Amino acid sequence: RIFHPEKGCRLNDNQIVNHFPNFYELTRKDMMVRNIRRYMKELNRQAGKNGHNDELDDFLPVTYILPSDWSIFSEEAKSRNPGTLWILKPACGAQGKGIVIFHKLENIKK
Repeated sequence: RIFHPEKGCRLNDNQIVNHFPNFYELTRKDMMVRNIRRYMKELNRQAGKNGHNDELDDFLPVTYILPSDWSIFSEEAKSRNPGTLWILKPACGAQGKGIVIFHKLENIKK
């Protein structure tokens, strides 16, 4: 029996749920960023702002989803100080596996 809020099905006291429908929307780094960006856009729209929400802009660091944002990222990286460090994280990684710190675009694969 799967938990379904519309059917009113409830779990027994001894049952637990470790996954929810669409849980990856929050647990994958790339999907979480997309959702936060969408939320920020919606808040600005509701507030009638064309600009940015400063509080939320400070909350979410500058983030690029590669490879789709590669051209934007590479332009930004070229305009920064050559010693600037960048962190590359895999979308589905866990426990720090696959994280790469680099300062030259040549050090990463497209």
